[in-house]
Amino acid sequence: MTNLNEQLQIEREKIDIIDTRIVKLLDVRLKTVRNISEIKQKSGMPIFQAGREQNVLERVSNLSKNSDSCVEIFKKVMEESRKFQEGLICR
Repeated sequence: MTNLNEQLQIEREKIDIIDTRIVKLLDVRLKTVRNISEIKQKSGMPIFQAGREQNVLERVSNLSKNSDSCVEIFKKVMEESRKFQEGLICR
């Protein structure tokens, strides 16, 4: 049983490393979302752009080996990005 516990710990450590990388990438993504929000505000464009989001989801689906799960995750990422932009506009 100890061997399984050790294997579990090793896999969890891998997840921790991956999560750290994801958080750093999400921070970079949100910085870019901030820049995009400023451009949209200056040009009078709406936050939500269905065509762009559909293109992103199609791209994710094509890139991923687990496309259904990744598409759902990216839907949430884009939803949170819209909320982030809305928060910037309300300031």
